Amino acid sequence: MNRPGAKGPAVGALLATAAAVEKLGARGISTKEAEQLPQNRHVMVRNPRKASRGAQRRLLIGRTDGGRILTLVVERTVDPSTWLIVTAWSATDIERRILKD
Repeated sequence: MNRPGAKGPAVGALLATAAAVEKLGARGISTKEAEQLPQNRHVMVRNPRKASRGAQRRLLIGRTDGGRILTLVVERTVDPSTWLIVTAWSATDIERRILKD
């Protein structure tokens, strides 16, 4: 569940498909790091890009246990607190400001 200071919908669990694991790995991000975001300071905002096939995607911006700030594109599953990781990257300056606010 969300920790104090978290903003946005509750994130109970993050799931990653094989395709997502490959995308994360290409950017030097482990699934373990991605799964740390909900336990640390994070914020979830609407994805400014339109998702394909009507999926409801959001950006989960947060810190890993090591202090790295990541942005995950996540998609809601049937369980409202479980999210599917689509892709991820090191947070941009704008995304870092969103987390800071």
